[in-house]
Amino acid sequence: MVMTERKTGTIFVTVGTTLFSELVNAVTTSASLDWMEKNGYTRLIVQYGKGKRPNPSSKHEGKIEIELYDFKPSLARDMADADLVLSHSGAGTVSEVLQQEKPRLVVVVNTLLMDNHQLELAHAMQRREYLYVVESPEMLADYSVWDDFEKYQPKPQDPTDPRSFANILDSFFGWEQEAIAGSKK
Repeated sequence: MVMTERKTGTIFVTVGTTLFSELVNAVTTSASLDWMEKNGYTRLIVQYGKGKRPNPSSKHEGKIEIELYDFKPSLARDMADADLVLSHSGAGTVSEVLQQEKPRLVVVVNTLLMDNHQLELAHAMQRREYLYVVESPEMLADYSVWDDFEKYQPKPQDPTDPRSFANILDSFFGWEQEAIAGSKK
């Protein structure tokens, strides 16, 4: 009998300092955990921020190790250990993950935000193929969405590229114009 090697991997989910229970709850459902198990993920780390501690399905005990916490002084280790990162679309978190040069960053849009500047920023980064955007946490109930971003391979970021995250952020907030105006004085 020939044994096939089973892929193992880690998914890290972070909401930063925000309240984004919809994302946390979506990734800890039985359906999401089924997808993770089917695709060889053996570890799920969820940083749930200001929200309530999730109660993941117990169906996957012994198959997927689940670590849950609200905050840590640094998320760098969890980001570095992850094979796939799912995140809110906050600029600080996106920047930190992209600096880690992770294989895949999936940004899930918080549709409850009134002025959703995060959506504009996420789409600008997706157009440059640095990350994958999921329009709402409810979409994570669909296996095909997980399959799509599992196949996604981002382009490496070049910090000197005017279309890099830092430069897009500068332009988005108008800092680029402020720096130019300040240098002319």
